[in-house]
Amino acid sequence: MKRFLLFVMPLSVVALIFVPASTASALLVPSTPWPVCSVSVSTFCVQSVSIQAPGQSAQQLVWVPSGSAVSTTTSTTTMPTTTSTSPGGVTESSTSLPGYWTSSDWQQNGDAALGFGGVYVDASAANVFSNYMLLNVLPAILDSSSGGVFLADQAGTNYPASLSADDLITVSVETGDAQPGVSMAIGNNFSDVVGTDANGNTLTFTASAVPVAVASDPSACAGESGVAAAEANELQVIVAPTNDPTSGFGVDGLSGRMYVESNGACDLSTPVWNPSTTSLSWTVGAPHFLPGATTVNQGFYQAMIPGSDAALLWGLTNVNEAASALRVSVTSSGGTGSQVAVSSVSVKGGNIIISSTGFDFSSPHFKLSKNPKFPWKSQRKLKSIRCVRGTHSKTIRAVSPKCPSGYRLAKR
Repeated sequence: MKRFLLFVMPLSVVALIFVPASTASALLVPSTPWPVCSVSVSTFCVQSVSIQAPGQSAQQLVWVPSGSAVSTTTSTTTMPTTTSTSPGGVTESSTSLPGYWTSSDWQQNGDAALGFGGVYVDASAANVFSNYMLLNVLPAILDSSSGGVFLADQAGTNYPASLSADDLITVSVETGDAQPGVSMAIGNNFSDVVGTDANGNTLTFTASAVPVAVASDPSACAGESGVAAAEANELQVIVAPTNDPTSGFGVDGLSGRMYVESNGACDLSTPVWNPSTTSLSWTVGAPHFLPGATTVNQGFYQAMIPGSDAALLWGLTNVNEAASALRVSVTSSGGTGSQVAVSSVSVKGGNIIISSTGFDFSSPHFKLSKNPKFPWKSQRKLKSIRCVRGTHSKTIRAVSPKCPSGYRLAKR
């Protein structure tokens, strides 16, 4: 199974590892920021944003372009100028934004206490060489004198201000001909819905921001002496299109609907399949210390694997037995077993949920493997068939394997 890996620096993904495609793809995800959807722009655009505070109903936000007149219907209050500091030690940065998503209830619902007046969704290809889609939710601040919108910074730094870790943020985007697949989130409480409409494919995700120890450069993520330059609540999602050649898992028949979430922004990957050990392994990474170099940085990792994938990988035909059939082991960066991590395997909605919390960074390693005490002989045996479409072929392994749409069973 291929490993999708993510290293996140402030405002951008600066490194993303791929396995080269054998053939060129006609898919082309724009690397420039996607605009807000409109009558003239209906693909690769941001359709809507909403926010839900604890105990409150979700409020739909409205788009306010930078430089537009400030009014009571789109602005919550007179926001600070470039020379003042907002609540929470938030200042206006020099990074201008095309606008922000906000609400007339922003202050009433308590969001103004964060020190900024709305959010901006920075959506684009993860970098100019890829079709992976990066959706970054950023705090935005309005300059009351000019009506311009700017990125909100932590006072005295070049790092974005913190989003609320309690709010659930929902973002809907039009992804054109890019079919959303695996999602990796620097966030928590993640869920997504993939669909289609008259304009093509769509993706709606919901998640909350998580505390991230921000690394000033990759060296801060290596070893047990790295110190974070700042800490902020961040929300970023990277999505691999299933119709992009670099999005394969190396195991034919897998669904591609996996997601992972963590606060380990230095080194976040999907699980990697090892056929010789029949196990999935993965890693996360972040600076060992929080700012100040006295408090050890701790993290969490959660992954969702469809039950159909478990049947393909392990022959686990009854997904409800996953909690007893599979086990998670955690190894610390120094090579020893983690004494503080709490790991579990559970099942929800036919999907396997892998969860590990309370482990120490910088780079713990995880492995999901068969529990040798489980009666694996009781599982139904899987069969393999070969399916072809033109010059392409794939092997399907299942209890009752069937060729996917467009393929036919190969002659023996």
